[in-house]
Amino acid sequence: MEGLEERVTAVEQRCKSNGHRIDKVEQEQAVIHELAASIRVMASEQKHTSDTIREVKEDVSRLDGKVDALELKPGKRWESIVEKIIWSVAGAVIAFVLARIGIG
Repeated sequence: MEGLEERVTAVEQRCKSNGHRIDKVEQEQAVIHELAASIRVMASEQKHTSDTIREVKEDVSRLDGKVDALELKPGKRWESIVEKIIWSVAGAVIAFVLARIGIG
């Protein structure tokens, strides 16, 4: 009987030890589950951020094209004015020559 009591006591101690170990594993499992949920949220946010960055880059590209067009506008206007001046001078020279010849 004495040997049986010692074995039961050993089994009870092992049972308590295993109970503590199981409690610790359950706590760690909860932490791992929470970590996995956080990673899922971060991945979702990263995808959203990537989509937003892509949209911003597209908007910047469109704006860059518009800015380039606006920057070229004064140059085109100046070229147009110079062209009109040249045509006016050429017309005046031709009118003067024609008047001297007696055609005008």
